[in-house]
Amino acid sequence: MINQIRADFYRQLHTVGMYLMLAVTIIYALWAVLTKSVGGVSVSVGSGIFTKIADQSWTVLFGLKAANMTATLLLYFFIGVFVIVFGYEFTQKVYKNTLISGISRLQFILAKYLVMLLDLLILFTTHFAMVLIGGLIKGRALGGDWTTVFETMGLSIVAATFFLSVVFSLGVFLLIATGSMTIATIVVVIFPLLIEVLNVIAQWKWLKYFDFFGVSQSIGVGAMKMSALSPYIATSFGFLIVMIGLSVLILRRKEL
Repeated sequence: MINQIRADFYRQLHTVGMYLMLAVTIIYALWAVLTKSVGGVSVSVGSGIFTKIADQSWTVLFGLKAANMTATLLLYFFIGVFVIVFGYEFTQKVYKNTLISGISRLQFILAKYLVMLLDLLILFTTHFAMVLIGGLIKGRALGGDWTTVFETMGLSIVAATFFLSVVFSLGVFLLIATGSMTIATIVVVIFPLLIEVLNVIAQWKWLKYFDFFGVSQSIGVGAMKMSALSPYIATSFGFLIVMIGLSVLILRRKEL
């Protein structure tokens, strides 16, 4: 398992796509915070909320909170992480070579998920760090003490990383089940919007626990208390376990 993780990171160091995503993340974060441009993947809130946020007087702390809204757009950039980590081996079916070497299916999937999780952690850390630096460059007031700033930044990074990885676990399952990267990526992209649309139309209260992006945003902006997080975290972990479990079961049935 450790060797699989090392091999994936070694391959990424020689993959141009990872450096392009890092560059796009830096440019996008700086542009958003310097120009006060706010947007996001959301159906339940109107565009007016983004205008309202942009019109406010920004501090460094407020910029970090606003970045939780813009971070949802990074889904379309970071889908490249999913493609790079899982796509090549499954679309070209070279994963069989790795499995023949003796690693179990579960270890194989977990190793790749951990690599994807670390990639997302690095990219989101870069995103929020650039937002922090951009706010300081603009000479904005801190908006609180440094402890609050770093706590907000840290919580935003962890929440965005974890919840996006949960969405990507659905893509992992679909990729292994169908063998199609196209199907997996399309579903991953539309999943957050589909959940929000169904939530608005059907008004099923339980659907809110699957609005992973909405939870991430609420945590980052401080709109959700930590005491209310338990059912959301439980649902996310349950969803993740089911997706990884199903992926392993399907992979065991595939012929090598």
